[in-house]
Amino acid sequence: MNSFAYSATSPNLKSLQIVRAIAAISVVYYHVGAMPHFGSFGVDIFFVMSGFFMALVLARKQDPFVFAVDRLTRIVPLYWFLTTCLLVIAWLAPQVLNSTTANPHNYLKSLMFVPYFKEDGSLRPLLAVGWTLNYEMFFYLCLWGSLFFTKRHYLQLTAMLVLACFVWLGHRVDDPVLTTFFKNVQLLEFILGMLSYKLFTSRAWRQVRPGLASAAALAAFCTMAAGESWRLEINGLWLYGLPSTLLVLAMLNLEPLFKGNGAVVRLWTQMGDASYATYLSHYYVVELVRKFAWKKYQLIDPYTPFGVALIVLGSLLLGKLIYQLVDRPIMRFFKSQASELRLPTRPA
Repeated sequence: MNSFAYSATSPNLKSLQIVRAIAAISVVYYHVGAMPHFGSFGVDIFFVMSGFFMALVLARKQDPFVFAVDRLTRIVPLYWFLTTCLLVIAWLAPQVLNSTTANPHNYLKSLMFVPYFKEDGSLRPLLAVGWTLNYEMFFYLCLWGSLFFTKRHYLQLTAMLVLACFVWLGHRVDDPVLTTFFKNVQLLEFILGMLSYKLFTSRAWRQVRPGLASAAALAAFCTMAAGESWRLEINGLWLYGLPSTLLVLAMLNLEPLFKGNGAVVRLWTQMGDASYATYLSHYYVVELVRKFAWKKYQLIDPYTPFGVALIVLGSLLLGKLIYQLVDRPIMRFFKSQASELRLPTRPA
């Protein structure tokens, strides 16, 4: 079995970690607000990757209970921890926040991944970037339910459930929260991710040359960056969903090139390892520089190349720190608990 074929059944893909790092850095740059303004498509990349990764993991015939435990222990603890930190800040120093208040009701909704309209009218949880996790948890719920009904066609059933909710709850139900949440075309990017797994495992995709795959990855990223910075009025599924899928597939095709453990590959994969922590915590760094280092003390202009680089670097370092001190120990704890229950687990 060649290395490419082996990677199609293994969840430990360095190419995916590199793409995670690219997506996280894109989102950080977007929230800085510097020109040219782009990077929100990092979320689209994350959604496509989630669909791909879940299809890859479940190809190992994972039990529904194990799947639920694995997903909850991976997503929930760090999110709850950082959401609680924000609640404390909103309670002790509300003046440093824009619109977030220490509302216990909204706090509980955030912890339970229940969408609601925030004080500023946006459909965001207490920790604003957590809105994407509401979609992730919905996708996991569809997958989990599908695993109970079929052991062979769970991906197809999941796609049907996601599509049905997009059509019915997003366009046929008279409820502002449900309609706003489910009409988002980004919901369909989970389906693109699952489809990309099927393409990735096909013989035809293995024949794509590395040079062509590299060009495709660069073209996909530039297309999304240009489309967002130019504010093209094109359906997001076409402008971001499909290019994100192409980016993920192209990088996966380059997996054999990342098999070595060189310094550059190691650095990018480490950033990918910490990407979840970076994504959830980066806004602390952005606001610290923007509100204190710039607006209050006029020390660092966040909109200059130096300011942007400092914020991105600071966000990556904070994400790495949280990953090492909080996220990773939590994952190890739950893995040990799962081991005592004799449940199979995947590497952190």
